Amino acid sequence: MRTIVAFSISIALLSGLFAQDAKALLKQAQQKYRQMKSMEAAIEMNVEMVRGGNSNKMQFKSTLAMQKPNKLAMKASGSGPFGNQEAYSDGKELIIYLPAMKQYIKQPAPPDFEGPNAAVLGQLGMLLGFANENLDNPNSKARFTLKGKKNINGKLTHLVEVSEKSQSGSSVIRLYVGVNDLLIHRLEMDQRGQMPAGQQGQPPQQLRMKVEANIRYISFNKPIPANRFKFTPPKDAKPMQMPQPGTPTPPPQGQK
Repeated sequence: MRTIVAFSISIALLSGLFAQDAKALLKQAQQKYRQMKSMEAAIEMNVEMVRGGNSNKMQFKSTLAMQKPNKLAMKASGSGPFGNQEAYSDGKELIIYLPAMKQYIKQPAPPDFEGPNAAVLGQLGMLLGFANENLDNPNSKARFTLKGKKNINGKLTHLVEVSEKSQSGSSVIRLYVGVNDLLIHRLEMDQRGQMPAGQQGQPPQQLRMKVEANIRYISFNKPIPANRFKFTPPKDAKPMQMPQPGTPTPPPQGQK
């Protein structure tokens, strides 16, 4: 009996140590991204959305070059009319170009690409947003676990699993952190939830989203030529007029 109790205590202690090691490893990765000055990377992402009995699969690809605080060159391809787009910022002006529509948006460059501004980065915005996550949030019920080492595209990585459950669903995120460079080379996410019951006695629908993203780093903290961030829209492209907040929508032509 004493042996069983001692073994159980040892397992509990080891689990706690692994959780601390997993969180400590993620904090080191966060610090790596926070201290980043420049980066060039390519990402491939597969997304599957399941709602009830319906499933929708999407694939996205993008390449990105960025230099802090606010220089950017990004090309993305994917599903939908806005799936293919480009974004450029030379630090003064931000241009978002939609090749399929031959339209572009031109506006002052944001001071940085953090918080809401990270949306301009496309799929990599999710990755860089991780750097600002508070892993010690006392209100979080997330569990951190080291799951060994995996070889991802020729890179040896630590597999860290972050799982969380709530009344509304569950979430499992797997991060593959480079053993030598502390960069995230792969991200997997599996989220499950439930839609409330609809009208006329319709049962609640099960929701599920699966994400699989592979990141390949072309350069990290190396100089990037300034002309990489310059962009001139094609001559046949037209500026897209963005409605200002509070501006009423004009009526259709011919309506009085």
